[in-house]
Amino acid sequence: MSLRQSMAGLHTWGGLLPSWLLFVIIFAGTVASFDRELERWMRPALHELQTSSMTTDDVRDWLKSNVKDELHAFWMHQPTEREPYWRAGWEVDKTEEFHDVAFDPATNQPMPDTVGGFFFFTLHYNLHGGMIGMYIVGLAGMFMLVALVSGVIIHRRIFKDFFTLRPNANGQRAWLDAHNLFGVVGFPFHLVLAYTGVAIFVSSYMPAGAQVAYQSNITQFFGEVMGAYDREGIHKPSAQQVSLDELVERSRQHWGGGEPGWVSVHHPGDEAAVVDIRKDDGSRISPPLETLSYDEATGALLNEQKAATGYHAYTWLTGLHMAQFGGTLVRLLYLLMGFAGCAMLVGGLQVWLNKREARGDAGIGLVRALNGAVFAGLPLASLALLWGNRLIPAGVAERAVAEGWVFVGSWLLVALWSALRWQQPRSLLRQQLALGAVLALGLPLLNALTTPHGSLLSSLPRGDWALAAIDLFLLFAGLVSALCAWRLAQPQAVKVARDRRALVEETA
Repeated sequence: MSLRQSMAGLHTWGGLLPSWLLFVIIFAGTVASFDRELERWMRPALHELQTSSMTTDDVRDWLKSNVKDELHAFWMHQPTEREPYWRAGWEVDKTEEFHDVAFDPATNQPMPDTVGGFFFFTLHYNLHGGMIGMYIVGLAGMFMLVALVSGVIIHRRIFKDFFTLRPNANGQRAWLDAHNLFGVVGFPFHLVLAYTGVAIFVSSYMPAGAQVAYQSNITQFFGEVMGAYDREGIHKPSAQQVSLDELVERSRQHWGGGEPGWVSVHHPGDEAAVVDIRKDDGSRISPPLETLSYDEATGALLNEQKAATGYHAYTWLTGLHMAQFGGTLVRLLYLLMGFAGCAMLVGGLQVWLNKREARGDAGIGLVRALNGAVFAGLPLASLALLWGNRLIPAGVAERAVAEGWVFVGSWLLVALWSALRWQQPRSLLRQQLALGAVLALGLPLLNALTTPHGSLLSSLPRGDWALAAIDLFLLFAGLVSALCAWRLAQPQAVKVARDRRALVEETA
């Protein structure tokens, strides 16, 4: 058996088994490329750009007045071009409770809760499943690396396939062309993103070395690698607290005009409290490793971050994966390549499915149901989430939780629908595409009715492309879905049996 033949089975099954999970991961990561823009769309208070008058001291004062629990730490992020509002979060002492809040720039008061664009970021890296979800995502990433490398080996005509797309050919051949085309176009991108995605959490996937070397003190390991400063609280209230605004200005001068990003305080109000101020620079692939640590009581500079060389390489890989550099064009490239990855997975599964249908293999129903539940279910649930964001009243308690249930409930309904209709795959797909078109095309209208100052009639004239882009993309996605649904409604061409047999032999 040749190497190419031995890799064929590995590519088929190594790509098939995690393909539905990989679609969820890649789709969520693709949407997360513009998570901050989507976050702004989901918060109507941010539709009109305003400059916040809040300062770091104001945020700390709000936390003191409104959070009564003893805190292990709190943190805040100042407004940026993509996030024109203050964000703050805190961790309750001796618990693993984390909370966050976003402030309306116009009123300096918390905005109504929402899952926001970060919902898709979390879905991407841990499926909203904590550590277990993170391990599952890592395993799927390793499978993806195997499928990518084996796919290159088995495709002898890889460069010819790059220029081959026959959408009007019979279904099997068209799906094979699409799988090859999107696989070749996005191969370097998918390989790099799969590798960096696994590398980001390598210390969590393989922690044994650090646990042995540091006697299970992982905190010490990360502190030394990152060059971070840490000291334990002594549970003794401090008589004074220095102004955070003053420390921010000192940091800005220390960096020669560099802008601070994150500000965090560990053991706030304690005599051992530490203020960390991290530099922000969105023009670099690797985020700046230039954190300054101050004593909260006296304002004395305690530490200037000096990270290990290996950690610089690690953060470069992280930055390459996160795509927070290079501006809109880079994020747009990530968006396009991400959707190419989704198309590659859909095409590959359809090739596998059609081939086995021609042979009369068992198990086709399960695969068809999974295809409908995932490939159609996730996009439809995402659109339903945006509808929920607009229709759930702002004053509802646990509003973000309600949005999450809209997403989950919608996905479950589509999964049930797909399971019941798997024997009519063409009709099912046409109906799901039609529903997607209605949901996507209706969202810009719903947005205009509920938040007129955020509609295209308002955002386009004032040149607010970051906000308008969400509505424009929804219109584009809706039109594409409607066109595909219309094409599926046309009479299906009769397929010649010998063509099917020849294609089965070709792809065997």
